Amino acid sequence: MPTKKNNKETLTATELKEIKKHLLQLKEEAMARLKDKKTMDMPEAEVGDPIDDASRSIDKEILFELSGNAHNTIEQIEAALCKMDKGIYGRCEYCRQPIPKKRIKALPFARYCVNCQHSNEHRHD
Repeated sequence: MPTKKNNKETLTATELKEIKKHLLQLKEEAMARLKDKKTMDMPEAEVGDPIDDASRSIDKEILFELSGNAHNTIEQIEAALCKMDKGIYGRCEYCRQPIPKKRIKALPFARYCVNCQHSNEHRHD
């Protein structure tokens, strides 16, 4: 019965179209956040105490972290869109098995199935 499972986990053309639309929307939102962060003005106070300086430093670190996350998200989305174009979207990069639809719908730029993702995280600990 493996073919039945594969059919169940294989994305239909309609599902792929919906996911692609969602990915493009996510990319647009991430790019907008990134643009907002770049244009956000972090005023430098001419006079301030060490607490003000520390607060500004933390604000800058948070903006830097958020920008890094937005870049990472955009890269993952672009990789997923590229896989769609190549016809290999929805397959685990490690075991090559179909990624379950529930996972794809929850994380449309998922690169690994849950088992391989879990194994990969433990290898890096």
